[in-house]
Amino acid sequence: MNVIAIDFTGIYENEGFTFLTGDKSSRLVLNEDTFYASFKDVTGTNCICDDYACEEIKKRLRELDINKYKVRFFDSGNYHYMSKLLIDLMCEDNSDKFDEFDIIMFDHHPDMKWTSYGDILSCGSWVLNALKDHEEIGRVYIIGADEKLISEVVQENPEYAKRVAFLHEIDELEKYEITNVYLSIDKDVISDSELATNWDQGNMSIERLRHCLDELKKRFSDRILAVDVCGECMPDDERLFTDIGISASNAVNSMIIDSF
Repeated sequence: MNVIAIDFTGIYENEGFTFLTGDKSSRLVLNEDTFYASFKDVTGTNCICDDYACEEIKKRLRELDINKYKVRFFDSGNYHYMSKLLIDLMCEDNSDKFDEFDIIMFDHHPDMKWTSYGDILSCGSWVLNALKDHEEIGRVYIIGADEKLISEVVQENPEYAKRVAFLHEIDELEKYEITNVYLSIDKDVISDSELATNWDQGNMSIERLRHCLDELKKRFSDRILAVDVCGECMPDDERLFTDIGISASNAVNSMIIDSF
């Protein structure tokens, strides 16, 4: 299984993705199947992804042959829009591998709020952008989202009501017919008593997330097309070197890698 860590803020320089070579342009991490890519020099990326950033990121992802990586880490929740760009490239490189897929997403936020700047891609709008641009997406299943935020986005986006389902438990997926799966994990779904992120957080335990991932792997196996992960804390966060900082984040990242 191939893994890539895409760094926007420098957070992975502090975490367990320990560099094994000195070449900063192509440093291997964790093991020979894991790759590190620094996007710290790309401007227009923090929370909102402007047109230049979109094109530059896609260009670099193509050069990295991104679709060969099964698990993709990409920094904090400020960059969750990367899921949309990765889905764009997955569909671009489909080559008749699938006609339809579903997104299963763990996130404290539904990420279904258009920005005040219009149709620009952001960490808070990427689900809407993906649904709008890709008929291949059957449905998005969002697990662990805040009830108040769910209520807001349901009222604001009735046109997507049939394509989005909000779930509380992993077992609720059993009543749906799901094809191929694109899995997206924002670690802010985890309680802030166990893990520090840079957003307000849900109440899921790390152990419960582990159980959910094991169940998904068991049910869908090779029908999981890709897994992406965000939700790191910021490099200057005062909690970084506490029990809920780097050590907890490393443990969750390793758990996700082990699950797939």
